[in-house]
Amino acid sequence: MRCELTSVARTLAVGVVVPVHNEQESLGSAFAALTHAFERLSRWNLSLRAAVVLDACSDVSEALSREWQCTLARSQSPLEVTVVTCAAKNVGHARALGCAALLAQWSRIDPSRIWLATTDADSRVPKDWLATQVIQREAGVDHWSGRVSVADWSEHLDETRLRWQDEYERENQPIHGANLGFSAAAYLLAGGFEPLETGEDRALHHALIAHGACSYFDSAIPVVTSARRRARAPLGFAHALDVISSTPRARHELSPSTTFIC
Repeated sequence: MRCELTSVARTLAVGVVVPVHNEQESLGSAFAALTHAFERLSRWNLSLRAAVVLDACSDVSEALSREWQCTLARSQSPLEVTVVTCAAKNVGHARALGCAALLAQWSRIDPSRIWLATTDADSRVPKDWLATQVIQREAGVDHWSGRVSVADWSEHLDETRLRWQDEYERENQPIHGANLGFSAAAYLLAGGFEPLETGEDRALHHALIAHGACSYFDSAIPVVTSARRRARAPLGFAHALDVISSTPRARHELSPSTTFIC
C-alpha cells in the first residue's frame, strides 16, 4: 500500500510480543537476538518492554523465560520482561494476550506513541530490527512488515530448499507474525489479533489496511526463522515446507499471490 508519510508524535514506548509453545531448544537464541535489538534503542529514552506469552508449555520454556527476565533485571537493563501464561494452544490468542499485557502497563501513554512488534520463539531478529521500525513510525508509518530467511535446512532435502526459495522470491509482500510491527493506536482501531490458530498475522494485516493504516514493507530486514518439521501452527511455515517437499514440482505451482504464514 502506498501512502503519504507525515510527521507524528515522538514514540515513547516500544514493546515486543513473543508467543511460546514448547520452544526450549530455540528460546535462548531468540531472547539473545531480542536483547541486542532492544540495546540499539537504549539511548533513545524510550520505555522498553517484552511480553513472553507461554501458551500451554510443558517443557522448560517458562524457566528459560524467567531466567531471561531475571538476568535483565540484575543487569539493570532498561528492557523489562513480562511473562504471561495461558492454555489456549492458539497463536492468535497468545499474540493478543501479549499486546494487551503491554498496553495495560502503558495505560497512561497515548497509544499513538506506542509501537508494538511481534516475532516468534523459533526466530532471531536482526540487531536493527526495532530501530528500523521506530524510524519508519516517526516518518508516519502505522504498520511495518518484512520477510523471513532460513539459516538451517538440515531437516529438509536440497530440493525443498531450492523450491521454497524460488517460490518465496516470487511473492511480493509476504506477511509473517515473526516480522511484524504496528502502532498501538492502529492496532486497537483494527480490533487487534483474532484468536486464530493460523493466519492471525494476515488477518491483522488486512484489518489494519481496511482501517486506513499506512503500511510499509521492508525487504531489507529479514528475520531468521526455523525450518523445523514439527509444526506449532496447523497451517504454518512447517506445514508449507512439508507441502513443498511432498508434492511433485509439476503439481505444485504457487502463484505470486500465495501467502506464506509463519
